[in-house]
Amino acid sequence: MNIQIFYCVVWNYEKRAVGLAAELKEAYGIDPEIIPGKRGDFEVVVDGELVFSKKIMSRFPEEGEITQLVSQWILQN
Repeated sequence: MNIQIFYCVVWNYEKRAVGLAAELKEAYGIDPEIIPGKRGDFEVVVDGELVFSKKIMSRFPEEGEITQLVSQWILQN
């Protein structure tokens, strides 16, 4: 499984991305790729499929939300 976290450098979302990567590593034992993205980005992609987008949702993910979304993605695939 390949997880990518895209974050906005301009708005300094890197700390959130690093925290999320640590949460996902603890849950799944894999190191997500943390990638500087475009202005306002905070997106999570699993094996090429977008599972969360701050731009679409107009908010940051809640604690544990991405882990749940990844679990659902695993069950569906």
